[in-house]
Amino acid sequence: MEKVKNQEICNQIIKVLKENEYLKLLGIEIISLSKGYCKGKMSVSDNIKNPYGSLHGGSLYSLADIIGGTAACTYGNYVTTVSGSMNFLMPAVGMDHVICEAKKVRQGRHLAVYDMILTDDENHILENASFTFYVTDEMQE
Repeated sequence: MEKVKNQEICNQIIKVLKENEYLKLLGIEIISLSKGYCKGKMSVSDNIKNPYGSLHGGSLYSLADIIGGTAACTYGNYVTTVSGSMNFLMPAVGMDHVICEAKKVRQGRHLAVYDMILTDDENHILENASFTFYVTDEMQE
């Protein structure tokens, strides 16, 4: 029964995300979603690059925030970002997509903590991040 409920929650999350204009603007799509986990990718385009030709740090931060927040929502509640920390380890240049994988560190009643790894097309680590989310209202069907 728990697996069915979680699948329903994941389906509801995917539906909401597909309608989100910000995700469309950034070219973000979900690849995999399960309880406490999310993997997504962002297409590289000129509109999210900085003047030097690499992906803008803000777009990468948004990707981590969205994928981490999506993973935190898999427990059936909406979340909002409390804080986020990101280490920009390598320049994001010369790739078609950036992949972000979020894994649960802790999912509490009020706070959820997730770690993210962002990689390029060849699985080189570009950034790592840690975000804390405040757990809000339960999702309604």
